[in-house]
Amino acid sequence: MIKNFLIRKIPVFYFLFLTGIAVLSTFLITYSYYHLTNPTQTDIAYTGNPSLAPSCDYNIKRLEGYNYIKPLLYVDKSCESGIFTPVKQKIEEIIDKEQQEGRISSASVYVRDFKQGDFMAINEDEPYKSSSLLDVPLLITYLHLDEDNPGYLDKEIVLEHSYPSAKNKVNTNGNTVVGQKYSLKKLLECMIVNGDDNATGLLYEKVDKNAFCKAFTDIGIAKPQKISPDCPISAADISLFMRTLYNATYLTINNSEYATRLLSNGEYKNEGKVMGLPTSVRMAREYGVCNDSEDKELHESAIIYVNNCPYIITIMTKGNDLRQLSQVINQISVAVYKQIVGKSTT
Repeated sequence: MIKNFLIRKIPVFYFLFLTGIAVLSTFLITYSYYHLTNPTQTDIAYTGNPSLAPSCDYNIKRLEGYNYIKPLLYVDKSCESGIFTPVKQKIEEIIDKEQQEGRISSASVYVRDFKQGDFMAINEDEPYKSSSLLDVPLLITYLHLDEDNPGYLDKEIVLEHSYPSAKNKVNTNGNTVVGQKYSLKKLLECMIVNGDDNATGLLYEKVDKNAFCKAFTDIGIAKPQKISPDCPISAADISLFMRTLYNATYLTINNSEYATRLLSNGEYKNEGKVMGLPTSVRMAREYGVCNDSEDKELHESAIIYVNNCPYIITIMTKGNDLRQLSQVINQISVAVYKQIVGKSTT
């Protein structure tokens, strides 16, 4: 019986089917073994070619506080892009050199392009005195309050006394006058466009403290330690506020456009505000300067509109000479600008 079974003829169809199963099984076993014992392309360390860069996960932040929706605030790549590796190395060399020669004690840099979401960061979480950079979340807070309470910015307040300079400068013509009444909207314009110390001081004094703190926590930043220009902030954090304006993901589109337009029209009176870029380059920017201690600080945060590749750059520096800090900011800014311009033309 067994002999008859062994010599029985197998139909061609079944023979081909069994042969196919055997070949497929062999292929799958071999393929699995190869990929378990050899790294895939996403495991290869970055070597200068962006196409060989490791794959990235994404950080997704949504706005809480609603019953049926969770508005999307941002979707960020979680790892730095290899495209910025050359300029990051150059910036690190600049910082190391300036530190060794005593011109700066520390520096932080955050850069992200808005087209591809590529970014690079150096000491991005180190805290500095925010100075006028905190005017950006203050502006956002008031605009958000107006969205929740239409007409809020039309409220008028009397400027009862002058406020000390937060920027160590002399007030310029065209600013607020003690005894006059101003709407909140007018005060915001005076603060951002003219750098008016009286407008700034009054807005900080009158701001809804809970709403101000909520603007931070809403976008994923810890509550500020205090509501004043001395409040510490990092390059990554202030960049996030600027990015929410450009992306119009926190305020309405109209208010985001309005806030960014104000930042684009600022009167840059302080010499430390120069970033070394061509005067033809459009930008929405805010700066901060601390000149009231032995350790000076100078900061710049700006949305730069370059060809078809706009980007955010924040540079925060600390040292003992504002002029030297300004020169360091210029070097870093120009290096990034050249990288972005080169990227946008390829």
